[in-house]
Amino acid sequence: MSKIKAILDFSGYSAGDLGPIAQTIHDSMLGNAATFTSPPVTMPSLQTLIDTFDQKLAAKASRATVDIAAFNDAREALEIALADLGSYVNQVAKGDATIVALSGFPSYDTARTIDTSPPAAPENLTVRQGDLSGSCVVRYRPDRTPSMNDIETCLGDPNVEANWKHYGTFSGGKATLDGFTPGTTVWIRVRTIGLKGVMGAWSDPGKIIVV
Repeated sequence: MSKIKAILDFSGYSAGDLGPIAQTIHDSMLGNAATFTSPPVTMPSLQTLIDTFDQKLAAKASRATVDIAAFNDAREALEIALADLGSYVNQVAKGDATIVALSGFPSYDTARTIDTSPPAAPENLTVRQGDLSGSCVVRYRPDRTPSMNDIETCLGDPNVEANWKHYGTFSGGKATLDGFTPGTTVWIRVRTIGLKGVMGAWSDPGKIIVV
């Protein structure tokens, strides 16, 4: 019988992607505490691990041996915590896709052979003005369901890769982005996160002038 399970192995995620995914899991489980009543890792503890990981990742740019070692230790601690939480989510969900989705964990279907190939680019990306000033609503159709999707924004030339910045990771095919200065031209693109951290192809970018 088909069951949906949270992934437990985060070793395949790049350093730049692991932090945002962990933050999504933290925020989702905190927001659904009524469902996940007794996680083996508390959300304050997980947030501390995420913050430490982000700090050590930034320090790692020095290429100093001590900073690289500290980053590796921080990553290992975060991966262990996520694996423990994923096991707990699977115990609570018992294969229920809806409950797994509430946790923010990337997931897979046990009835299928695990597909670690890169997901195809999301299609039909559209952007409209949000309800608040400086915000917009992005819709797109991911290649896989359920899915976690990585969104980047660009406030400059979209043809310059360095101008693209990670905005956040979202489940499903809709995201609300905010915090932009009214009158700013914002380019947006999205990709789907596959199993074991394999990143999919970027969608065609969308553009909006936020008001």
